[in-house]
Amino acid sequence: MADENLQSSLTPQQKLRLDILTLVQYDTAAAQEAISEIGDDPLKVELFKRQYALSQSEPTAVSRTTKALQGMKEALSLFQ
Repeated sequence: MADENLQSSLTPQQKLRLDILTLVQYDTAAAQEAISEIGDDPLKVELFKRQYALSQSEPTAVSRTTKALQGMKEALSLFQ
């Protein structure tokens, strides 16, 4: 119940950033790298999430994040 209250009181920006932090398994270096590239763009977050799932062969959260960000940037060109 406390988690639901927290979720409802978060701003959209905070929710996106929490999603990223959760996705990278609370690796703050990986989260910072992702947030600096993604900003608060919901499309970029969604593309990053999908690319992160495809980057499972990478050994660390940071290397997986780097690869996912590269894939996100490549895929983003399809939306412009």
